[in-house]
Amino acid sequence: MAELTGGPILRAIVGFSAPLTLANLVQQSYLLVDGAIVGRYVGVGGLAAVGVSQPLYYLVDGAFLGIATGFSIRIARLTGAGRDGELAGTAAALAVATAVWSLTCLVLVLALAGVLLNAMGVHGDVAHDSRVFLGVLALAFPSVFGLGAVAALLRGLGNSRGTMALLAGSSLLNAVFCWLFVAVLRLGLTGAALATVVVSTAAFAAGLGYVRWAYSLGWRHVPRAALGRELRDGLRLGLPVAVQHVLLALGIMVLVWVAYPLGAPLIAALTVAGRLEVFAAMVFLDLSGGLTVFVAQNLGAGRIDRVRQGLRRTTGFATVLTLLVSALVIGLSPVLADLFTHDPTVRALIVRYIVITYPFFVLYTVMAVVHGYLNGAGRTVQPLACTVLSFLLVRLPLSYALQARFGATGVMWAVNAGWLVGLAYTVAVGGGGGGGGPPPPPPRWRR
Repeated sequence: MAELTGGPILRAIVGFSAPLTLANLVQQSYLLVDGAIVGRYVGVGGLAAVGVSQPLYYLVDGAFLGIATGFSIRIARLTGAGRDGELAGTAAALAVATAVWSLTCLVLVLALAGVLLNAMGVHGDVAHDSRVFLGVLALAFPSVFGLGAVAALLRGLGNSRGTMALLAGSSLLNAVFCWLFVAVLRLGLTGAALATVVVSTAAFAAGLGYVRWAYSLGWRHVPRAALGRELRDGLRLGLPVAVQHVLLALGIMVLVWVAYPLGAPLIAALTVAGRLEVFAAMVFLDLSGGLTVFVAQNLGAGRIDRVRQGLRRTTGFATVLTLLVSALVIGLSPVLADLFTHDPTVRALIVRYIVITYPFFVLYTVMAVVHGYLNGAGRTVQPLACTVLSFLLVRLPLSYALQARFGATGVMWAVNAGWLVGLAYTVAVGGGGGGGGPPPPPPRWRR
């Protein structure tokens, strides 16, 4: 387990985040490979179907990510405070929340996928292919969320290397099975979803085995009162983050509704551009996650001074790194577009999105880092408010207004406007981020 309450600050945060970054880069590489396989072997229609399915999947997966984050923060707090004897209750509560969420989402997606696609304005072959894709993918929910719970447990314990091994290994296998089912066996979108079902089941089983081997948590013997208390504490921290992801997913569904009249090529291009954006952002999202655990551990240990320094140093590091990444992605944009499709219209739209948004990418990455500090400090409502303001109140209305006047280009410029407003709000509530003075002392942890 990583002890983040002593030693060089930036080295501790980067050292904890690096294995997670490697794992997530491998995971996002799988998504890029998956997109390339679907685009080349199924076609633009298949890529568009995956694109309109993404917000529905993100709706349930992102919400669970928020819930799991709450339990991870709780585990990190207990670890930093040296209260290892209470970890069993938190682990058991996380297991209960995961089981309930998995079964609920499986039923809801199978029942409501068609209704939600229709509400997004998606019809015809794209809607049919999306329903097929989601129907098979929903079978993976218990294992996907189970693996996410194991990863959250390991992150809270400071074991980023174990998380890396599980996520990276499952992603590599997923890419192999996706190629086998789609390119070799010609199973189309069903094959792409089936690959996730097979691999996530195996990875979840491996993760459970690793946790049982590495830790003696004794979660089966947790008193009912302790289980209920840990459920409340974990959900209290995680629900604002979950709501944030839900709002983002619903907003993306609205964006699909806005962009769909402009044609399947734009939906396909936004699908690819979105995956590239997540890939480029992964280093910074993991820095944010590392800062969350760092802040939680140091607050548990009463080290407020390290919390302030950690925020400043991580923000400065992220700013410099973002400028380098943005320049690289812009320079390689034609090559990146060519990897996914032969369609010239889709390729041109991908390049246009990159050229318009990546000069402003630093707005997003600094915002993400400060959100990591706020989450670690237990101030999870403020990142939620930022999402409501920047995405729902700025980007979505602006996308609709600019789409009517400028088409696809207007939708792309709305991204930058949302980032700008979000960063301004985040700096204000975060006490100046890394560029101003030190943030105000975070609230003390309460039992």
